[in-house]
Amino acid sequence: MSAEEVSSLKSESSEKKTSENESTNDALRDREIALREREIALKEQEIKAKIVLDNRNIWFSSPLLLGMASAVFGLIGTGVGAGLQGYSNFQLERQKFEFELIRQALNNDDRNEAAKQLLFLVDSGVIESLDSTKLRRLAATPDRLPRLGSGL
Repeated sequence: MSAEEVSSLKSESSEKKTSENESTNDALRDREIALREREIALKEQEIKAKIVLDNRNIWFSSPLLLGMASAVFGLIGTGVGAGLQGYSNFQLERQKFEFELIRQALNNDDRNEAAKQLLFLVDSGVIESLDSTKLRRLAATPDRLPRLGSGL
């Protein structure tokens, strides 16, 4: 083989190697580009998911909304508490009034008149908190009514 042939073989082989290197480099570049595109797509999906999650939780994590909800629940609780307290006070005052009427009726020295007054209070519906049948039974036997003379 002549030197020219060897030189042409070397140049052909080096051209082959460079073309193989170039095709390998092109394949690596294409693969790297595909990986980067997938990475960018994943990051875009993460960002979209985070935005959706942030938009969904913005109402539940807003300090203003939490403060307003606390205030509303506080007002409702206060209103319910005040209503229950008022009802309890009304019931207590009603019982005091009924017991005062019973005491005044029993304060009478005449047992028959005291029994009539008790029956009137029960029949008229003024006394509601006590058992009316028991009061009727008690008034049916005036001699069993207690005496609350002026000593009380």
